[in-house]
Amino acid sequence: MHKTTTAVRVLHPFTRDVVDFQPLATLYHQAVRHKGSLLDMNAAVCSSAASSADSIAVVVWFPYTDVVLAADPGSDWEVLHRGFYVWCALPFQGRLYATLCCSSEIVQLYPPRRNGPQENSLVVIARAPHSADREVCNFYLVESGGRMLLAVRQPAPYANGAEWNAMDWSRQLVCRLYVVDLNGGQRRKLIQVKNIGDTALFLSRDRCLSVSARDLPSLSSNSIYLSLPSDPIVVHSLGTGLSERLADSCQIHDRTERIRPSVRPFTIVDHLITYCNPRVWSKGLMFHEYHYIPQSFEELIKKIRAQEKELRIPRIAVHSR
Repeated sequence: MHKTTTAVRVLHPFTRDVVDFQPLATLYHQAVRHKGSLLDMNAAVCSSAASSADSIAVVVWFPYTDVVLAADPGSDWEVLHRGFYVWCALPFQGRLYATLCCSSEIVQLYPPRRNGPQENSLVVIARAPHSADREVCNFYLVESGGRMLLAVRQPAPYANGAEWNAMDWSRQLVCRLYVVDLNGGQRRKLIQVKNIGDTALFLSRDRCLSVSARDLPSLSSNSIYLSLPSDPIVVHSLGTGLSERLADSCQIHDRTERIRPSVRPFTIVDHLITYCNPRVWSKGLMFHEYHYIPQSFEELIKKIRAQEKELRIPRIAVHSR
């Protein structure tokens, strides 16, 4: 997105082909109205449902605003959905799927259901298992091996009904994986997966990755890497059911003051976790160091605010035909 016009451009990473879209400014003033949402917006490229088969559409959603927008090349942006917050979205086979805040449903964001009111435009693909409580669990979608997986992160007591030993941190986290069956017609279901072989999954609300641990031997296979509010990098083994903190020895602050200089060189895990958290990555920071920025880091905060001021939203969008 252009910082001064809000025009959107899609760049093919290999062919370098470019597709331009109309500015977001007009619909921003009508439906978004939150600059922080525009700064941290997410976007996905899908196969266009309105144009030719080889055309694309762009879908954007926001962390603090309950609308989802979409556009085809040359067309104006439109409000695709309204009234809910996207938690984790996944482009898959030309479509866009998502889990939602305060919901146990997996939905299809794009293409939407066109026949009916906007509040019924979501297509429900599946529902999380009954054992997964939306109030205490996080749901992530990730593509791995050509399959769409649902990862459910939940505290251990909700997994087996037993209380944990507060001293045994390694057992206080449970992650379960399910294949989302998209070929079952109206009877789509979730199939539990207990082993992902030589694969490591990196989970985040903004972006999820599936990585070959065989090609990157420093990664743990059959494992899930993710972050918690108090722990920027945690690895959970699907085989043993145990978890391990990976960032304890390289934390540069105690959430108040700096306690050590940056620990380098950074590991491949540090880089992959950062890539999955673009709100930090886009600022040139490493997530395990800056997933929380203390108020004492005044110079850094000043620099980030200066970068954010570079986004200037026109009052009236200029449309060029």
